[in-house]
Amino acid sequence: MKVDSGVVHFTPLTRPRIEQPFRLVEKVVQNAFQFRRKYCHRGLGMLFPEAWRLESTGKLLQLADVDPTLRPTQLSVSHFKSLCDVYRKMCDEDPHLFAYNFREELKQKSEKRG
Repeated sequence: MKVDSGVVHFTPLTRPRIEQPFRLVEKVVQNAFQFRRKYCHRGLGMLFPEAWRLESTGKLLQLADVDPTLRPTQLSVSHFKSLCDVYRKMCDEDPHLFAYNFREELKQKSEKRG
């Protein structure tokens, strides 16, 4: 039996490419890939409450200079950096925004119906 093996060595960057808190970067990236085959605006919209989702998503993408018709896999690190920077500013303006979770909103809606 022949076995191939290799060693990979990772060297962390001295400065991260996206200088924002990890939880914020993680939230933006997870939401962007929420609907990986759809346009990125669909998943990024989940960062915002439904009542102002369309307007806020448009603002995020416009200020970050990201084409809303790109798919998540087409977004570069610089796109994500811009998105995270703009989202951080939006969260600074509305401190409740970062705590928003679209799944909680869906859960509350289904409980009201039930």
